[in-house]
This record gives sequence, structure tokens and C-alpha cells, in this order.
Amino acid sequence: MASTEIKGKVVKVPQPAYVLYNGFADLRNFTMALPPDKKESVIATADTIEGEVQGVKMGLQVAKRYPFSCISYSQYGNTPFSFNVAAFFNAIDSTNTEFHIEFEAELPFMIKMMIGSKLQEMIDQITEQLGMAFSGQFDPSKVDPQMLEELKKRYNINL
Repeated sequence: MASTEIKGKVVKVPQPAYVLYNGFADLRNFTMALPPDKKESVIATADTIEGEVQGVKMGLQVAKRYPFSCISYSQYGNTPFSFNVAAFFNAIDSTNTEFHIEFEAELPFMIKMMIGSKLQEMIDQITEQLGMAFSGQFDPSKVDPQMLEELKKRYNINL
């Protein structure tokens, strides 16, 4: 397995760095935007979150917290491959922050063949959507599950 590393695009968010940091610091916050029928299968604590994605159990845990600048996460539970994700918050001033995500994984060959070429675009889209959510331009509670299915089809994602 070869290491796959992706640095997402940097977005400017009109929020202080501590606001973004606090949103990512507690993984229970990640369940707030889930539709009620999806929340049932997700178990979250402040430090871990685990659920099922198309029949595959996936989990994430906080590995390190660097207050107001970075939170790094790693795989948790029976996740089928090793990965690390980090969210970076660079305070521009007291009311604006640059935000980006970095992803690193040891992807099995078949998974890399299925989604490897789409990972950069996926990470960039996730970053943009999170930036919009923190900017008040996007309400994650209004995400249409059908839209997510269409995105998976468009990017040929079959995990």
C-alpha cells in the first residue's frame, strides 16, 4: 500500500479561529447535521465517532488538539484502512480565519483505484461546504440525503 496525501484548498471563513476550532474539537458536533434516521447508527463521544458507510464500519478519533490552530484525527475501531485527517485554523485577524483539511491514508489498491483520482476534489468540496456552513451560507441540517447519493454516483464512489 502506498501513502496517499491530500491537502485541501484553503478557504477564508468570517469567524474567529476559536469558533472553528471548538466546532471541530467535540466529535458529537458532527452528528448535529445528520438526518434522524442516520443518527441512530452513529455513536459519538467528545473524542470518537463511529458509524456505518454503505455497510462498512468507519470510525474517527481525536489524535491531538492544538488549541485554536489544529485538530488531528485518526482512524478508530474496525476501519478497513489506516488514515489521518487534520483540520487547520489559521487566524488572519480576530474575526477571520483561513481553514483547510489535510488527509493521509494507506489505501488498499482497490479502494485507491475506485476513489483515488477523486479524493482531491472530494476534500476540496468538503472544505468549501464546511467553510460555507461556518460562514452562515450553508445550513448542514438541510442537506438532502438524495443529493449525497447523487454526488456518490457522479464521483463513482462505491465504498
